[in-house]
Amino acid sequence: MVEDKGLDADIADKIWTYAQLKGGKEIVTQLQAIPEVQANESAKQGLEDMALLCSYLEIFDVLPALSIDMSLARGLDYYTGIIYEVVTEGSAPSASSKDVAKKEKKQKKSTDPDEDRSNDPTIGVGSVAAGGRYDELVGMFSGKPIPCVGISFGVDRIFSITKARLGEQVMRSTEVDVFIMAFGGGKDFTGLLPERMQVAKTLWDAGIKAEYMWKTKPKLQNQFKAAENAKVPWGVILGEDELKEGKVKIKRMDLPPGDPGKEDIVVEKANLVEELRARIQGKTSLPDRTAQ
Repeated sequence: MVEDKGLDADIADKIWTYAQLKGGKEIVTQLQAIPEVQANESAKQGLEDMALLCSYLEIFDVLPALSIDMSLARGLDYYTGIIYEVVTEGSAPSASSKDVAKKEKKQKKSTDPDEDRSNDPTIGVGSVAAGGRYDELVGMFSGKPIPCVGISFGVDRIFSITKARLGEQVMRSTEVDVFIMAFGGGKDFTGLLPERMQVAKTLWDAGIKAEYMWKTKPKLQNQFKAAENAKVPWGVILGEDELKEGKVKIKRMDLPPGDPGKEDIVVEKANLVEELRARIQGKTSLPDRTAQ
């Protein structure tokens, strides 16, 4: 601040004193008790707004989640009021000295104080959302003052944290639990679309999330590919011969090739809902009904 910005050393020291303040609602009270702060009309109004915000947060019982950080600064100069950043517990994990040294070797140190350091290993992923109040920005284009407040979300950072928390768990793009497929061959194969629709309706009525390919005669490999791409854990395979006997097949889709649990299980169609519900809930030790 002294060398690059040309500020007086005493002023820089005073700014540093304020910038170190960090805490809860007590920070507002502490600042409001300083005469020179109260003498500044802009600071006085800002603290009144902060006190009002704290009172609202207290009503909703979320005040403990608030951290007032006087060193927080946003890079854009159109903000006219409060600015904020959102962090999650563990979103800025401390890096080991080995990791930091490795990172420093790869990256040349920048002297830019406003540089985005969100990828710095000593900081971690950083904030996952940020924003503030910018009452005059829209007015620059509309010709009249319009109060505005906004927030933007860091989708990549949110997904990074989510993946880290899930660990080895598979992230699915759909909530579907069962994919209904038709198996058959030859020119006389109908695709069993009405039968697939009927099974889907039965599962939906039972509260089981299911889907099927909309094509009349989908290829079996395309059906499997659709289920695997969506990481649907269970498949119900309808075959012409099995349907004539009132039976269908259940297949575990999310196991590696060769796993014994991936083998087809033939069940009575009338028991399909019960069989699937038990397996989705992790209860696979049902009585063997395949011989019924």
